[in-house]
Amino acid sequence: MIKIILGIGIIVILFLFLMHRENHHLTVSKYKLHSDKLPKEFDHAKVVFLTDLHNNTFGRNNEHLLRRIRNEHPDYIMITGDMLIGHKKADYYETLDFLKTLSEEFPIYYVNGNHEQKLSEGEETKDTIYKEYHDILVANGIHFVHNKTLKIKRDDAIIHVTGLEIASEYYHKFNRPEMKDEYIKECIGICDSKTYTILLAHNPMYFDYYAKWGADLALAGHVHGGIMRLPFLGGLISPQYILFPQYDGGRYEQNSSTMLLSRGLGVHTLKIRIFNRPEMIVFTLHRN
Repeated sequence: MIKIILGIGIIVILFLFLMHRENHHLTVSKYKLHSDKLPKEFDHAKVVFLTDLHNNTFGRNNEHLLRRIRNEHPDYIMITGDMLIGHKKADYYETLDFLKTLSEEFPIYYVNGNHEQKLSEGEETKDTIYKEYHDILVANGIHFVHNKTLKIKRDDAIIHVTGLEIASEYYHKFNRPEMKDEYIKECIGICDSKTYTILLAHNPMYFDYYAKWGADLALAGHVHGGIMRLPFLGGLISPQYILFPQYDGGRYEQNSSTMLLSRGLGVHTLKIRIFNRPEMIVFTLHRN
């Protein structure tokens, strides 16, 4: 009996050690993206892509994450939401301080994920937690792109950054509505096919629609890499309880559109990652 208890204790300790390592040891994935639509002024522009922090921290005051970002010397930072936890009692001040620090050094473009969206729609949180969080970040120069398009300029050249915030029912685990072909246009209008466009869209499930809309590059998160990653099979389960989801992490192509799907920087509720370390994505744009 003592040996059994000791064995179980060792397994539990090893599991806790693995969970801590998987949740707090960051990996950086790098991509090169090429397009003949990209103006020459944006050739070699570098972007750090962050998503799904969920109030996770990497060192005191997120110093390790800040160092990794600064080491890349990005021109822009782009965020696809879920940087905090959508709960009325969740503490979001460390995330707020982290983003305020980043905003002093880099231009930031940010679209809500379903957790920010939950706070923005909740009767108890929309005028308190969400308003404070949103207003402070806007005051610090962060560009929120909620169903709108902004121009990024270099000299006389521009590219577009569009943020897509879909209705909350598209995140439902069950009884999820089917998305209509015209829905994306109803949210964000028609894509300018002549201008290189980056679409910030938290949910990767709808990449087909993002490609049809005309996004040259879509950035997404939400799936957390599938929680557990298995050799040859990829991510195990999505937040919608879909086993082995089609999109779990990495680079995807459809026609002339690319999607970069991050495994995210944190988790929530059940803080489990197995063979699935937090991920920061860095990509460089290249004109063909």
